[in-house]
Amino acid sequence: MVPLRVLLIEDDEQDGALVVRALTQAGYEVTATRVDTADELRRALASTPWDLAIADYTMPSFSGIEALEIVRSQGVDLPFIFVSGTIGEDVAVAAMKQGAHDYIIKGHLARLAPAVERELRDAAVRRERTRANERVAYLAYHDPLTGLPNRSLLNDRMRQALLSSKREGKSLALLVLDLDGFKEINDALGHQAGDRILQQVASRLRRTLRESDTVARFGGDEFAVLLPMTALDGAERAARKILHDLDHPFLLDRRALIVRASIGVAGFPAHASTSNDLLQKADAAMYAAKANHTGFAVAAGGADRRTAQRLALSAGLRKGIIDRQFELEYQPIVDLQTGAVTTLEALLRWHHPEQGRLMPEDFIRIAEQTGVIMQLTEFSIDRGFADWVHSGERPLAIAANLSPQTLHNPVLPERIRHMLATYRAEPSQLVLEITENVIMSDPDRSTQCLTELHDLGVRIAVDDFGTGYSSLSYLRQLPVDELKIDRSFIIGMASGEDDALVRGIIDLAHNLRLRVVAEGVETEEVHHRLRALGCDAAQGYFVHRPAPVTELAGWISAQGAPTR
Repeated sequence: MVPLRVLLIEDDEQDGALVVRALTQAGYEVTATRVDTADELRRALASTPWDLAIADYTMPSFSGIEALEIVRSQGVDLPFIFVSGTIGEDVAVAAMKQGAHDYIIKGHLARLAPAVERELRDAAVRRERTRANERVAYLAYHDPLTGLPNRSLLNDRMRQALLSSKREGKSLALLVLDLDGFKEINDALGHQAGDRILQQVASRLRRTLRESDTVARFGGDEFAVLLPMTALDGAERAARKILHDLDHPFLLDRRALIVRASIGVAGFPAHASTSNDLLQKADAAMYAAKANHTGFAVAAGGADRRTAQRLALSAGLRKGIIDRQFELEYQPIVDLQTGAVTTLEALLRWHHPEQGRLMPEDFIRIAEQTGVIMQLTEFSIDRGFADWVHSGERPLAIAANLSPQTLHNPVLPERIRHMLATYRAEPSQLVLEITENVIMSDPDRSTQCLTELHDLGVRIAVDDFGTGYSSLSYLRQLPVDELKIDRSFIIGMASGEDDALVRGIIDLAHNLRLRVVAEGVETEEVHHRLRALGCDAAQGYFVHRPAPVTELAGWISAQGAPTR
């Protein structure tokens, strides 16, 4: 039997019993309460949830229309059916117009069960529609993963808080928070694990802050915190407290994970007077904190054209990848003894729709901060293989640069293995270039990843050697195949200043069985002197400037040795 909670608004106990019997015979398990005064009705509505209200139209001290008005005033969507012996057609129509769902003559109770079934079904549909509308309204202003307010709701609350602060002469602060290394968690453990970390971060932020503060999620691993009636010193205390609370390990399937954050702080009236400007200032401060590894940073005062440009680039990076705004140019590396091209270094170029052609120094650091550097690295290797591995008369190697985030990403070796298999390329046809500082930033993780790549057969090169703080003796411990002498030393050879230094690097590298490549070779004189010093290979404008594949392919095919 189907349970049914019925509120009987009826002064006649026997008539009420007839209604219950009719519903019971129709297969309902009826729980009924009978009331016959307004006060009793209000108490019953307040104390119990009901499925159905059935009312007599005319009672000595209480009318059915009054009962209908009381039910509707409570704001509950409760099917309401009149069962009356005195109701006429005109009165019934008037009752329906006032909100009743049906009327039934007491002498025709056979109509009651079908009417109840229909009204219960319609009520369920209305409730489901209401829940769906409420869910849509909720999702318009909340993040579905964490339940936190989203950007739209935060912007609305920021506008209201700014109006209040301006009116009362009070300060407020905004914090923008970005998780460090979160993409690596997603890549290594999967997006479900990443989602659970985000939920735990949201929970900690809510516990850390005041009830009057708004914690919002912007998407990805970026959060924001609005601190009404808070000066900058209070905002700094809040930032320190957040960093302290996030510093405790997160537990995921009995695995302890460390998740740290970078926070940017901006305030009204110190830094901005509108919600958009406040957000931009806090965002720029967050990038400064991330770049300088300071945990949090407070926004600088005044307008900052470079900050605005950086923010625009940050916002456009992912769209640029999707819209294929990136392309590669290649710079040849030639064997100094034979003149043959052995390797092509892949160099990224971004054709930005507003800012024009951008070089790596304009966007790589931002790509590292926003977590898209791995995508750009994969693009460089994939496009390089597609352009060159199966072209030409002799196999060429592609060289690509690795950032710290990419090198320390545990999925990198598997991604490289997959691309090699896709293009049926030999592992030795890929050279991965790292700087000394990348190695030294985390020697243990660097060594582990480099060893795995080297065991695969990929060649490892140390780029810009001499500008960092490692040593040749330290390189003995690493799986490195070649050394690229920084261009600053090669340029110095033109005046004869750095010959001895370059000779020393070449000799020591050869003792470690490392191949040596000279960067920045711009004159024939330097080219000849490097060859005389026993340097293995060279690249630079004297050999060939960076160029698109269409331009370089013809030069390589006609090349026995560079003719300069």
